[in-house]
Amino acid sequence: MNLKIKQIINYINLFSCILLIATSICYYPVQKPAFYLFFISYFIEFLIEKKWEKISFDKKSIYFLVMIFFFLLVFIYYPFENTSKYFTWLIGRRLALLGFGLVGFFGVNSKYKLNYFLNTFIISSIIAILFIIFYRIGIVNFILNPEREMLFTNERILTINSHMVFNLFLNISLVSIWYILTRSWRRTKHWKLFLYVGALTLIFSILSISEGRSGFMTGILLMLSFIFYEIWKRKKMIGIIVGFLVPFLFVGIVSQQKRMSENNIKTEPRIFLWKAAISVIKEKPVFGYGISNAQEQYDIARAKYENEQFKNEWKQIRILTSHNQYLQTTMEFGIFGLIILLFLFSYPIYIADKNRKMFALFIIFPCIYESLFDVVITGLNYSTIFGILMVLILSVENNIDIKTIKKVQSI
Repeated sequence: MNLKIKQIINYINLFSCILLIATSICYYPVQKPAFYLFFISYFIEFLIEKKWEKISFDKKSIYFLVMIFFFLLVFIYYPFENTSKYFTWLIGRRLALLGFGLVGFFGVNSKYKLNYFLNTFIISSIIAILFIIFYRIGIVNFILNPEREMLFTNERILTINSHMVFNLFLNISLVSIWYILTRSWRRTKHWKLFLYVGALTLIFSILSISEGRSGFMTGILLMLSFIFYEIWKRKKMIGIIVGFLVPFLFVGIVSQQKRMSENNIKTEPRIFLWKAAISVIKEKPVFGYGISNAQEQYDIARAKYENEQFKNEWKQIRILTSHNQYLQTTMEFGIFGLIILLFLFSYPIYIADKNRKMFALFIIFPCIYESLFDVVITGLNYSTIFGILMVLILSVENNIDIKTIKKVQSI
């Protein structure tokens, strides 16, 4: 009876994790039920399986302990802050870091398999895209309307999410397709291969019409990196030649994007947001202010840089961050916090299993790059996605890579 209960809880937790990933492409209220179901079921599983008895301190455990510590910095700094005005609101946006830090530290159940979650990213991306094109816009209108980019953007904002979260999710899906195709294509039926290639084409096409420059550029860099890496693995000399051409191809493709014009870049609103953040950092560069004090100081500094148009357009936003994870973290916790942040980005690549180091690199790269333009670890949707990705890289069984499967079967 106990075994049956344990298995039921295991499957509920697996299902809730899949559901949480599937809904992470949407605004937070949509993913909220899955978020609670996942952590409640994990807590029950934690008690039933007595996970505390299975703790082993290794490189993976150290990583998740650092993730937990990064979250706990908000409480360490709290007694030294002059205000708690923003504390509750800001801490709620990064709770997933604590949750997934604990999940990664204590481990997941044996039902977790990597292909379940990678396929969830892919399928969720395709469903979201098709929902907008077929249901919200209409396929005929989408094809014939010359303003299809604007149509898609407006409907995506209304029904799914902002371009930053949406495009990050799509780029993770591109990595998922690359990994599945290149690691299991010999064992995959032809009709599935056709669907994966079709999904890759559709996802990349949507990224190419996005109003988000960073998501589009990330997609280009990923696709070119896939091509270079796969060629280099087989023919290193040809790979070197392709690697030399990649920067020119990147510049050529990016220059065709409307939003990459010189005028658009000069009027980028993030520039004054970054200037304001830098001015705050200069006052306390080593240890920072703490989350609430940093936000208050940033609001004061931003008012000196923003123009009337921006002030009117964003006056409904309760709290406006620096739109840069590196600057935001340095304002909050100084260079000390920035070092921890860089550790969280880089260490998984170092400690990941050798058969999925490139997978880890390609998965983390969109987070690293988009952190230049938004708060990818401490944002509401982002912290959940980031936490899930780190668990996938370090804690979930890899049932995709042929070499890994052979190794497991031989034990």
